[in-house]
Amino acid sequence: MAERTGLVQAQHRAGEAAVQTAYSAFIKHTQDCPPCRKTGADCTKAAGLRKAYRDAKEAVAA
Repeated sequence: MAERTGLVQAQHRAGEAAVQTAYSAFIKHTQDCPPCRKTGADCTKAAGLRKAYRDAKEAVAA
């Protein structure tokens, strides 16, 4: 695998940061949301946060 330097490295780090931010938002929500905690299923907001996380993850992989 080629080394990532300069702009490519900055873009990769920004993508990884976006993934981490989206994942953290999803986890924090599910820990704080009574319906998510009680049912173990995603509420509407959690579903949106999970989608944002998956989209960010896909963008980094692309």
